[in-house]
Amino acid sequence: MEPRKVQKVGYSTLSVSLPMNWTKKMGIKKGDLVFISEENDGALRLTAEPGRVEDNIVYVVNVDECDNTKVLARVIVGNYVLGRNMIKVESSRRLMREQIESIREVTQRLLGIGIIEEGDRHLLLQCSIDPKNFPLSTVIRRLYVLTSIMFKEALDALVDGDMELAKDAITREHEADTIYWLLARLLASAQQSRAVAEGIGISDSLEIVQSSLIAWFLEMIGDRVHNIALNIIRLHQFREECGEELIEWLSQIGLIAFTMFDKAVKSIFDGNVKIASDAVDLRETVEREERSLLKEFQGRTNVDVAATVSAIAWELKIIAEHSSAIAEIAIDNVLRGENDICKIDKLTPALEI
Repeated sequence: MEPRKVQKVGYSTLSVSLPMNWTKKMGIKKGDLVFISEENDGALRLTAEPGRVEDNIVYVVNVDECDNTKVLARVIVGNYVLGRNMIKVESSRRLMREQIESIREVTQRLLGIGIIEEGDRHLLLQCSIDPKNFPLSTVIRRLYVLTSIMFKEALDALVDGDMELAKDAITREHEADTIYWLLARLLASAQQSRAVAEGIGISDSLEIVQSSLIAWFLEMIGDRVHNIALNIIRLHQFREECGEELIEWLSQIGLIAFTMFDKAVKSIFDGNVKIASDAVDLRETVEREERSLLKEFQGRTNVDVAATVSAIAWELKIIAEHSSAIAEIAIDNVLRGENDICKIDKLTPALEI
């Protein structure tokens, strides 16, 4: 933080000089416009004219410092999430085929980024996403819909024994990851730029924190559903040995967890405290049923069946925990503003005796 002394100009005008380093960085000169906005805490925010500074910075990734292609892929995803538009991947020697394939594969899983230049020792990636085209609520809803479809497919696969549905749920996880990384990029960019934040529908910095948590929980639920689908496929070979009672009980726990997840996310969009509270209450039901199921069947089935059923039940319990957290965020969202449940009232001074 750099202190600046307030000066008086004329009879009533107060002024503060602008830091030279900032004006050079932003390309501001005499006669240019700057914009001042007041924050919720009373602080003033100074920004340059929108669109003045072009993003011509290139972030260079040194392939030689990446131990393997997995590290390289994660570094590219990290740069993407941080909102960087130009990423140059370069090496001191010729890029290996495995490295190029890893770069191509990861860019195919990231929205709006592609290779625009290629040489023996480098690749130049460019992201052309305009945040204004991706309202935050729309992208979060898309991630919820994808995760919801995955969840339904996994549960239907368990009930009907249709392994194609389980495979569909597994396949959809790649698209869910793509949406999650887009969300992470939008939120990181919003944290760095007020213009981006307003463009995607964020008016309060607290929304960035809460939206990041919601996105993370949705991503984690998608991962849990992916694991459930894999275990349903493993369980299928033991279906006759399991018996209908076990399958039905496990399906019921899954249905309760799905209902909880559905209520929790809908309460985010609807701002309904009652629905959110109902979702939180269902967590105890999922945990109780999970304990009862394992206690009832672990000694009555072989080790492979018991391990697979335990894995599915445990994943459902984790989904319930994440859904409960989403519902609690929904309740906090409602309480941030004035409503029928919680209103702002001025403190009445005590009468003097």
